[in-house]
Amino acid sequence: MKIVRIILFILNVILALGLVLTTVAGYVSPTKSIYPSLMAFGYPMLLGANVLVAVLWLLFGRWEFLLSVGVIAVRYAFVPLFIQVGGTAKVPAVEEHPRMVSLMSYNVHLFQGNDPVTVTPADSNAREFLALVREYNPDVLCLQEYEKVKKVSVTDSLVLMGYSHFYSSSGDAVRNPRGEVVFSKLPITFVKRIDGTKVLVELLKDESAFRLLCVHLDSYRFDNNDRAEIEKMRHGEVEESSRRTFSKVKETILEHEQEWNMLLKPLVTECSLPLVMAGDMNDIPSSYLYHQITKELCDCYTDKGVGFSTTYNGGFPRYRIDMVFRSEGIRTLSYKRVRTDISDHYPLVVSFELEEQ
Repeated sequence: MKIVRIILFILNVILALGLVLTTVAGYVSPTKSIYPSLMAFGYPMLLGANVLVAVLWLLFGRWEFLLSVGVIAVRYAFVPLFIQVGGTAKVPAVEEHPRMVSLMSYNVHLFQGNDPVTVTPADSNAREFLALVREYNPDVLCLQEYEKVKKVSVTDSLVLMGYSHFYSSSGDAVRNPRGEVVFSKLPITFVKRIDGTKVLVELLKDESAFRLLCVHLDSYRFDNNDRAEIEKMRHGEVEESSRRTFSKVKETILEHEQEWNMLLKPLVTECSLPLVMAGDMNDIPSSYLYHQITKELCDCYTDKGVGFSTTYNGGFPRYRIDMVFRSEGIRTLSYKRVRTDISDHYPLVVSFELEEQ
């Protein structure tokens, strides 16, 4: 029994240190050290493992349970970033909130479905997408990886549904919007394209102006070989070929830091109007990037979210990587994650209210 306790204590120390490192990730720039950022991906698993070890110590009637309990208490602030209670998905009545705006943010993944290996027919997914828009009827669509399909005129259909104002991050905004696209029932009075993967627009709700930043941060660009390596790593098999996959993760994390510092942060900090930033962040809530963003903006999920709200369903990283943030001057009213197989991402439907200036 003594040997079992020694082994369990050593394992406990390793798991506790791992959980501490996930805490450091929010404060250590990836350019200084990439390892805390890599450890951040393991936060949910390390949290669960520490809870399990604490329970085992309690069953043994040992004081060592305090080790994991202490670390969990120190890192408890991360928990609401992954699971929320007390929020609401119900959109309030317009009569009660006349300054309300509803937004759908969605990486439609070229309408190719949610299977990373087998591409499903884009036309059928495009029709399902249009049905989804009709169902939720948001004022504004913030879309990523948008592209026309062969048999369904998605853009024309959206225009007929009232989304007559639209601009994209690249391509002809009138004839062929593609990439990151904002479709709006509200008038768009200003447009700025950034880096080919982001677009900033200014919208009018009655006489009140606000800005929307539709973004798609650098992706991990995993291919089938990378996905196979990730599956091996999930089962404890780390091979020499796994270095290629790790390299892609590191490069993407470093690129995110640069995208935020060089492109997005200046737009956020210099904006004098209420601002919403929405899209595919390709990063997780325990990351350095998330910590930097939430210094300037509030996460609508932590405002009104319910449950885990995982937004990526195509493999790694199966976390909440699609997000909606808001500045001061905006109040979140509801937040909903919609389950659908149209894409390898889930859409977010958020309603917010522009506060009186």
